[in-house]
Amino acid sequence: MLKKITFTLMGIVLVYAAVAFAMKAGIGVLPVDAAIATIADVINIKVGTFSMLFHGSFFVGQIIIEKKNFRKTELLQILYVTLGGSVLNFFLYTVLADVSFAVYPVRLIVSVVAFLVGAFGCVMVLETHLMRTPMEGCIQLIAERIGTTMGKLRQKIDIVLVIISVVLTLIFGTDWTLREGTIIAALIFGPAMDFWKRTVFAKKRM
Repeated sequence: MLKKITFTLMGIVLVYAAVAFAMKAGIGVLPVDAAIATIADVINIKVGTFSMLFHGSFFVGQIIIEKKNFRKTELLQILYVTLGGSVLNFFLYTVLADVSFAVYPVRLIVSVVAFLVGAFGCVMVLETHLMRTPMEGCIQLIAERIGTTMGKLRQKIDIVLVIISVVLTLIFGTDWTLREGTIIAALIFGPAMDFWKRTVFAKKRM
């Protein structure tokens, strides 16, 4: 159990540190991160803080859906939510506060590496089978109850998040968080997770 918890914590740190680097690179992030960053900018709070609220709502959603069937080990998602948001704030506003990736090729490289590292962190968390991640776990539960697949429902939610980000950016003039990096992430994030799972974690038992 201790090993699983350790791997989970390491995975969470990698995921959110990667998100911070991708955001700092400024050429676009995944739809969910784009929506979080855009809304946080509009309501003037730290990105990591709003991330806690955003992912925390999905955690609460799981409890509402499952009620008595909610596993006690899933309470560890609280750690995912709070640690993740804290790590994101720490990297964005402390570690990377005075860092600027001014040259475009560097920004591109930073983004790609961040997506690859983020995918690695996600696999670390998932491969422990210790808990669900808040958003994906809630989406899976909803999908099962409405008779669809998680992939199809997640796709619809991503579309809604993209629309929200675009509309808010146009209305409030915030920085664009949906750019070419978003397309790059969409193309490599999933395959990168498969690659890490197949090569690094295939023979590891956590």
